[in-house]
Amino acid sequence: MSLSFGDTAGALENRAKFLSSLGVNYRDLVCAKQVHGRDVLLAGEADRSKGALDYASSVESRDGFITAEKGLPLAVLTADCLPVFICDPLREAVGILHAGWRSTEQNICARGIELMRESFGSKAGDIVAGFGPCIRACCFEVEKGFKSNFSFGLSARDGKVFMDIALVNRRQLMECGVREENIFDSGVCTYSDEGYFSFRKEAQDAGRFISVVMLK
Repeated sequence: MSLSFGDTAGALENRAKFLSSLGVNYRDLVCAKQVHGRDVLLAGEADRSKGALDYASSVESRDGFITAEKGLPLAVLTADCLPVFICDPLREAVGILHAGWRSTEQNICARGIELMRESFGSKAGDIVAGFGPCIRACCFEVEKGFKSNFSFGLSARDGKVFMDIALVNRRQLMECGVREENIFDSGVCTYSDEGYFSFRKEAQDAGRFISVVMLK
C-alpha cells in the first residue's frame, strides 16, 4: 500500500481494491510523511487527497490525524509500528495515530486525545480506541537500555528484553482517561504472522500495510 517503501508498482491498485470494498475512495486519502514523532494534524477539506496518489504530496512530518469532516479518510502506513484508531461517537470525530516505539516514547496517544479535546470538546471517557496489527512482545526485542525509557511494558526472557508496544499504548490511553473496556486490540503480531509486512524481519525490503479511518 506504500508509495515509498517496498514494491510500490501496484500500490495504487491495491489501495483502490481494498478501500472500494469499504466504500472509501482511495483518491481522497490523507497520508503523511511519517517521522516517528508525536505531531498530530487536525485534518480538514483542504487536506483531502494529500498523499493519495503520490508520496511527494503527503502531509509533511506528521504521525497522526484527527477530523470531524465526514467522508475524509485518514491513513497511516505501518510494518511493525502500532496503528491506533480513535473515535468519539458522541461528537462524531475520529483519528488515527502511527505509534512506533519512538512515537510511543513521546506518548503520541496523549497528544491525540489532547487534540481531540481541544478541537471537538471530546471527553476521554467517551472515546473508543482500537489497535491494529503490530509487532508484539513475543518478537519485539529491544536493547536493555530501554529500561530507562519505559517503566512498564518490558519483559526479560533468556537474557533479552522485549517490549509490549500495545500494552504501553493501552496504559498511556488509560492514563488520559480512556476506559479500558473501550480499548480493542486485534492481537495480531506482524512479525510472527506471515500475512503482514515486518520491518524487523524484512528490513528495507518491507512494504507497508495501510490503516484507514473515516466518518460516514
